[in-house]
Amino acid sequence: MFDLVIKNGLCFIDDRFVECNIGIEGNRIASISKEKLRGEEEINAKDCLVLPGFFNAHTHSAMTLLRGYAEALPLKEWLEKVWKIEAKLNETSIYWGAMIACIEMLKHGFTCFADMYIHMDSVAKAVQDTGIRAVLGYGMADRGIPERGEEELGIAMKFIENWEGRERIKTMLTPHAIYTCSADFLKKINEFARRKGLLKHIHASETLWEVRESKKRFGKTPISFLDSIGFLDEKTILAHCVWVSDEEMGILAERGVSVTHCPSSNLKLSSGIAKIAEMVEKGVNVAIGTDGAASNNLLNPFVEIRTATLMQQLRRKFIPPQKFIQMASENGYRAYKIEGGRLEQGKLADLLILELKSNHAPFYDLTNSIVFATLGCEVRDTIVDGKIVVEDRQTIFVDEEKAVDKVLNIAKTLLL
Repeated sequence: MFDLVIKNGLCFIDDRFVECNIGIEGNRIASISKEKLRGEEEINAKDCLVLPGFFNAHTHSAMTLLRGYAEALPLKEWLEKVWKIEAKLNETSIYWGAMIACIEMLKHGFTCFADMYIHMDSVAKAVQDTGIRAVLGYGMADRGIPERGEEELGIAMKFIENWEGRERIKTMLTPHAIYTCSADFLKKINEFARRKGLLKHIHASETLWEVRESKKRFGKTPISFLDSIGFLDEKTILAHCVWVSDEEMGILAERGVSVTHCPSSNLKLSSGIAKIAEMVEKGVNVAIGTDGAASNNLLNPFVEIRTATLMQQLRRKFIPPQKFIQMASENGYRAYKIEGGRLEQGKLADLLILELKSNHAPFYDLTNSIVFATLGCEVRDTIVDGKIVVEDRQTIFVDEEKAVDKVLNIAKTLLL
């Protein structure tokens, strides 16, 4: 008798759909079988697809508060506008912004997300309250001021001490970018990460402007600079990497660095189209993220999967569709060293149940249907850490209507 059984579903196992039953004990997948399984609680997934949970490998969850605020701007101008209003955000507003982000992600099939922002204690509380899983870090920037760097690292360290090891929460060090952090500050962060065994997550080579600034400042591209200070290793995750040379891709692969591809944000901010196909060919672990809702504006894995696929096909680079499902699930969990993202015995029980709809018909190839014809509203149930957190499209632990009302009221104050 299992704690939870998902029965009669078409399960995505080893890049194909197989009719089987899944037994969950505690927070792990304990059995995958074509035989009948019994559970204390059972979910009938007949005529549904069962998928590993998706991992939003780069976002700023509380930026739901700025959704639609700064539009039709390239990254540099967009950042300048966003930073002004971010100065008005506090712990309470960040909590509610993160809360509706978690709700949106869970209802669309994200079971885990990686987040860097401000007032991260509030984000962690939203994670606890909604039931989602997360890897969290305080977004640091010293802007060349040593005293500020000490303060920023102190905030990050305190956050890590408070939250590392909590249920469904993992912590990391998250300097913002090489254009907001000095070389000395990045070296100090790197040293601290090595000493404590922490993950590092940073924006890198997102725009041509960033690459040019890096060459002026350091005499090297962002990737080459980070490599020169020993920053790149298997515990490093780089967001974006739009402007990366073949040689730099080789460095990323050799160092074991993971890359988070944010296709919608890269398009919206005119950053460019990343050479994902070439990275995959060179053996780089590529995951998929949404970036924040202020530069997307959706937190929806299916939009990102479809967009990522189409962007590579525009470049006449044809990657099998199942690889993009893998990027959005297994590769994210792998990047952040979490044992999930696959329907496999022993893995964390983070998964989703998706109903087949008319937009999927006819069902020639279910993998193609997931990649090209799924909107996200088809997600019926979401399970995180072995617990049902979305059931029949309704969040279990939180009041969605209350959260939206809170955010609408907060937004009014931000514009004063």
